[in-house]
Amino acid sequence: MVGAPGSGKSSWANEAVKHYPDANIVSRDKVRFSMITEKDDYFSKEKEVFNEFISQIADSVKHHEITIVDATHMGKKGRNKVFNKLTSTLENVTLRAVVMITTLETCLERNAQREGLALVPESAIARMYGGFEMPTVEEGFKQIALIDEDWKEWYLWDGSL
Repeated sequence: MVGAPGSGKSSWANEAVKHYPDANIVSRDKVRFSMITEKDDYFSKEKEVFNEFISQIADSVKHHEITIVDATHMGKKGRNKVFNKLTSTLENVTLRAVVMITTLETCLERNAQREGLALVPESAIARMYGGFEMPTVEEGFKQIALIDEDWKEWYLWDGSL
């Protein structure tokens, strides 16, 4: 999944798994929220969160036909960090990026409805949104799906322009 906080990644993933009996979602937010409390800084346990996130992805790939990795993955550097940790796990895996094409305004509106740890600072959303880099086939994706914010328009893109 690729998209800013509030873009609809988790909602889309939760809907998608209803159609695939052997699908599993690995959510970085769920990992994070299992490790921090309301008193903690959001990124206070980032190393532990990342390591557990990678562990859960590796386990899911071994045991499920489809693994949906639910995290922002806004830039190539962040995606490569995940891929590099999972190199041997991903050898025979078909990678598909699902990119949520959502306006910054919509992301901020949706985020404003969140509470507690799920509420992301607006400045962080704006920074992440501004740092977006479209996934490419050169990164290892076989296919890139672009989904609009209402889920009404889907485009499959092979990375060529």
